[in-house]
Amino acid sequence: MTLSAPMTATATAPRALDDEQFEEELLRVDPATLVVGANVRLDPRLRKTYVDNVRQRGVLEPVIAYRDDNGRLVVLRGQRRTLAAVQAQRPWVRVMVVPKPDEADRLTDQVNENDHREPLTVAERLAAYDQLALCGVPAGEIAKRMSTSRPVVDKALSVARSKLARGATQRWEFLTIDQAAVVAEFEDDAEAVKRLVVAAQRGGFDHEAQKLRDARADEAAKAETAAALAAAGTSVVDRPAWNDEKVKRLSELKHGEEQLTQENHASCPGHAAYLDDEWVHPDEDDADKEEDPWGDDTSTEADEDAQEPEPARPYRIWMPEYVCTDFAAHGHALRWQGHDSGSGRKTVAEMTDAEREEARAQRRDVIQSNKAWDSAETVRRNWLRTFLARKAAPKTAAGFIAGSLARTDHAVTSGLTGGNRLAHDLLGLPDQAPTLGRRAPAMVELVGKASDERAQMIALGLLLAAYEEATNRNSWRTVSDSTTRYLRYLEANGYELSTVELRACGESPLPVTDTNLATVAAGEA
Repeated sequence: MTLSAPMTATATAPRALDDEQFEEELLRVDPATLVVGANVRLDPRLRKTYVDNVRQRGVLEPVIAYRDDNGRLVVLRGQRRTLAAVQAQRPWVRVMVVPKPDEADRLTDQVNENDHREPLTVAERLAAYDQLALCGVPAGEIAKRMSTSRPVVDKALSVARSKLARGATQRWEFLTIDQAAVVAEFEDDAEAVKRLVVAAQRGGFDHEAQKLRDARADEAAKAETAAALAAAGTSVVDRPAWNDEKVKRLSELKHGEEQLTQENHASCPGHAAYLDDEWVHPDEDDADKEEDPWGDDTSTEADEDAQEPEPARPYRIWMPEYVCTDFAAHGHALRWQGHDSGSGRKTVAEMTDAEREEARAQRRDVIQSNKAWDSAETVRRNWLRTFLARKAAPKTAAGFIAGSLARTDHAVTSGLTGGNRLAHDLLGLPDQAPTLGRRAPAMVELVGKASDERAQMIALGLLLAAYEEATNRNSWRTVSDSTTRYLRYLEANGYELSTVELRACGESPLPVTDTNLATVAAGEA
């Protein structure tokens, strides 16, 4: 089909129209018959999602081609469209036939065509997804049409429904859909949104998001405990300062010669409690229980496939610490006065104001860094699960594996001899740590079915899990060569170390305090 365009005379035409622009032809052509000519793009980089989109929707923009001396159509612009159409087995594509350009024009036009393309912003993409949803297109169909995943579409639609998050993508173009979805989680917390936006621009977003989630869960648990105390008739107060002259813990008080407890103090007008968090270690409750090796239940020993139950992980809870809000007024007395325990350290009463402030700052640092380590552990292990799902190990894996075996770090020897339960978790296997020298069948089967490339990745995973299992809250306080080597290896493979993890590597990064870039308010966004 040959295109033609009518000549319309206009009195204000700035220049004569170039007759050459009317020489194009628009044809329907089998893409397999097109000749892909010279192109500045050396690698077409055809992603599967792009080919799938072409398979479903076809090539919407015409390919630009010229006829060579043999009458063949040679692609000038549209190399990727053509090759994708061939892979997708499309029967035809639209081809705009133009005169053959000289070589300088070909190079210039091909470079400019690629350089001057502007991708959609996140805000524009969100708006498109939202409009499709308003047209009644289900989320799964949107994902199919856009050659993306359903979780991405679900996140995009959640952002579109949040006025603040949607506005944030318009104001800060560096926000990704994943990051904007997290902003939507915290749209009722302006300070949290500020911290997230700063982290999205400066780094550490996943760590900041996890710290905020953990803090929110912690506050919810604390509020639940406080509500239960209030329902039982106990007033809940803030934690008293160390030098509070009126409020004291019952463990520090006596009435006459009797120590005060929750029970005998309950009727006192000053009876109250503040909340303190404690770690619960479930396994410790069973540590003192003696098992009868000659009991009737011998099925575990007889069954080689039987496995020990997975140990329960420690968790944190909020517990009431009971106090009297005005102990002297209610006739109570301190059980003892402060004294030097013989450690050589000053008591709180002996400290200067500067020393007390330094001690408080150190305690705050310990509390905040412990919480930051817990949050970082969640992010790190989630990253490891994704990383270890790869079909092939990175090029540096062999060196890390050999180095780890040669070093015989305690983390490696204890992890492997102990069954390395965490490796099962990170590799998506049921917990089958070996007992009494028996092998874990799930891990053996996984390795047996793996290709050589995947088997190397599993070997790397066993070692990484061993190092990971050896880390704990003390890792940020005491720099360990093995922990540093482990964390730096993760970093070299794309993991972003948090501030507290950098401290575990011997660095002392300054915290980000400038939130001027993140003055987000619901009204502005």
